[in-house]
Amino acid sequence: SPTSNGQNWDLSSVSHLSLGRWVACFNSTSSPCFILLLLTPSMLSSSCRESSIPVDVARQRELKWLEMFSNWDKWLSRRFQKVKLRCRKGIPSSLRAKAWQYLSNSKELLEQNPGKFEELERAPGDPKWLDVIEKDLHRQFPFHEMFAARGGHGQQDLYRILKAYTIYRPDEGYCQAQAPVAAVLLMHMPAEQAFWCLVQICDKYLPGYYSAGLEAIQLDGEIFFALLRRASPLAHRHLRRQRIDPVLYMTEWFMCIFARTLPWASVLRVWDMFFCEGVKIIFRVALVLLRHTLGSVEKLRSCQGMYETMEQLRNLPQQCMQEDFLVHEVTNLPVTEALIERENTAQLKKWRETRGELQYRPSRRLHGSRAIHEERRRQQPPLGPSSSLLSLPGLKSRGSRAAGGAPSPPLPARRASAGPAPGPVVTAEGLHPSLPSPTGNSTPLGPAKETRKQEKERQKQEKEREKERQKQEKEREKQEKERQKWEKEQEKEQQRQEKERQKQEKKAQGRKLSLRRKADGPPAPQDGGDRSSSSEARQDAYF
Repeated sequence: SPTSNGQNWDLSSVSHLSLGRWVACFNSTSSPCFILLLLTPSMLSSSCRESSIPVDVARQRELKWLEMFSNWDKWLSRRFQKVKLRCRKGIPSSLRAKAWQYLSNSKELLEQNPGKFEELERAPGDPKWLDVIEKDLHRQFPFHEMFAARGGHGQQDLYRILKAYTIYRPDEGYCQAQAPVAAVLLMHMPAEQAFWCLVQICDKYLPGYYSAGLEAIQLDGEIFFALLRRASPLAHRHLRRQRIDPVLYMTEWFMCIFARTLPWASVLRVWDMFFCEGVKIIFRVALVLLRHTLGSVEKLRSCQGMYETMEQLRNLPQQCMQEDFLVHEVTNLPVTEALIERENTAQLKKWRETRGELQYRPSRRLHGSRAIHEERRRQQPPLGPSSSLLSLPGLKSRGSRAAGGAPSPPLPARRASAGPAPGPVVTAEGLHPSLPSPTGNSTPLGPAKETRKQEKERQKQEKEREKERQKQEKEREKQEKERQKWEKEQEKEQQRQEKERQKQEKKAQGRKLSLRRKADGPPAPQDGGDRSSSSEARQDAYF
């Protein structure tokens, strides 16, 4: 079928598309339209999981997502909690690629830049980056059918995406961690769509992660270590005692978004939540993995040194990486955007005190699809009833002629009578006759006030919710401090009792020794008998 730019897909050349299935998508007004969905082998694991779901339930989920796509802006602005809940349940495999593009707003970016990807593809790239990209192609999912063949379609498309990004962002260039991220995207969508999705990940979700120096990932490592102190004090204390820096184990997790760490079904669920809620999902997943790997005394018995600890982090327990268990733990972990931003401010201040200013200053990080949607609304406000009529083309041209020095025609005087004026109706230049004249009615438009009132009310509610979240966060911090204080007091009490017990044991041993000496009796008298016997009697009396 033709793509958005008019090109046709050559299905005979796409060797990695091995499974096809028909899904009937019913519209509310017309007959059902059938869509052929070609699933790559990478999607089979999630398809096997979904096969356990009843067919009618899976179909209902697909229809709900299709309904959300038809009114996407309304769902993001008014019912985002429902969108988040459905992402946490898992996006249907047949609609995952489209959902990722809607959530990241890469679909709109693609529509705003038609032909840009082909232009970047034709441009000559920097040989320095192209050589490194060619060396990394065969390392991305080498056992996957899509990337197994050297020079195959998967590796060619991956090369096109990574080369285009080095030209699109020459200040960042290429980072090896971008290759697995682009490969996962390429498993679900064509190269052009995957490119713009990668751009949104690097610019909005993880800004600065792939720049030279990796300062952003080092800063997030400090933030993560501070959050680990709250989530698992035992793991935090062990890693600090072993002097294991966070960048030694969390760099691949964060930069590859766990694509090389978790089982494939868990990777897809994590990515579904990541596109919706942002970087806090990565922090939560990493905290859950560490808490269930190093968060108990029994698990730390096999991690006595730095080497054993690093081996344990390279071979995470299978139980904590299972899809349902991981998603349940991630959704229940109280790590919010506000907490991450507060820790970011504190760690950035420490960074400047110890290391100076950041060499690379990325754009502001956006926490998920709603933040991206709100930024887009601020940058491109819609033309509503409150917009000024002077922005219309006819009045603009009249204003420009008046500014250029040409005399503007005088406005006709109003008639005293309330009846309509005889003769043809004269309308403003460039205006539709049904629009009110800016000089005919000076009363303010009603919907403008209503819109502003609703906007203020919405902002007020958001502030109240933010205050409530901050209040709850402070309450949790207070409880955590009280719990730590209570633990310290308990530990001191145990130490005091232990000392008292040892003291009592020493006294008891002294009494036993004195009783034993009394039972043995005085020693036989020797030379100077009276003196020795009197001294022994004094000793016995003393004991």
